[in-house]
Amino acid sequence: MNVRQLRYFHLSAAYGSFSAAARAEGVSVQAVSKALIELEEELGGSLFDRSGKRMRLTPLGEATIEKAQEAVESFDAVTFAAHAFLEESAAEREEYHLALITPPFAKHQLITASLSRLFSRMLRADVTIRVALGDEAMVDLESGALDALFTVGAFVDPRCTCLPIGNVAVGAFVGRRHPLRRKEVISFEELAPYPVLHNQRIDGFNETVLTTCLKEGLASPLVEISTDEEVADFLEHDQGYILGIYLKALDIKPLAFMHRIDPADAPTVPVCMVTLKDSRGAHFERLDHFVRHEFKRLKGVLNE
Repeated sequence: MNVRQLRYFHLSAAYGSFSAAARAEGVSVQAVSKALIELEEELGGSLFDRSGKRMRLTPLGEATIEKAQEAVESFDAVTFAAHAFLEESAAEREEYHLALITPPFAKHQLITASLSRLFSRMLRADVTIRVALGDEAMVDLESGALDALFTVGAFVDPRCTCLPIGNVAVGAFVGRRHPLRRKEVISFEELAPYPVLHNQRIDGFNETVLTTCLKEGLASPLVEISTDEEVADFLEHDQGYILGIYLKALDIKPLAFMHRIDPADAPTVPVCMVTLKDSRGAHFERLDHFVRHEFKRLKGVLNE
């Protein structure tokens, strides 16, 4: 067993396919498949169920994926610790400019300010985080105005490296008068009669929560919406809903509320860090290690 096998295992589970894991690592699908076969032989069972339309973890895979991720992060920590030690003595404090790829949402300024302070303290660097739409953020990434983007869902672009840093559950944002308002967990079947918000500029950039759920069988009618006024009316009067990350921090009581989608219907969605391929280095490796290692804590902060 080696860290390369465990890394391919973690990436394949996060992305849901060997091909996506191979793209993220810049290797062939055959290399990923061979490494995982060798790992399965050593562990004594299959890690993935490949029989359905979506590759899923087997019980053995579910039992070992978290430990595999921890092992990869522990291995990466050696490089991270060395870089952190060398950078501690640097005269200039590092700066990171990051963007969350999402339209502006309620509390986004509060949340990004809190995350900026948390990142700055834990990285011992000056970190600025803002929300941005994907096409605008790509321009800033290429110009150097941004160091990295964070997407909810995979992003495929030949110019970029897209690395999953963790997974999030799917939620539905509904208005206070919505018929499903009192449900704690909502199924795709229950959502089917109600319209779901779609925005081509957002859902056309990367594989968003909505596009992922549509592939998994969500049958709600799509309604194209682009303005804040339309969103408010959509939630308040049209019994519409919005798919996104399941975070209770997104509640704007008493006007609208976030509810979890039944995990039997909606898969978890990877949160990914996107950087330019030619910009990888110690600066980015430090950020990469930090966000993957601290992802669980960041989710906990947002859910408090």
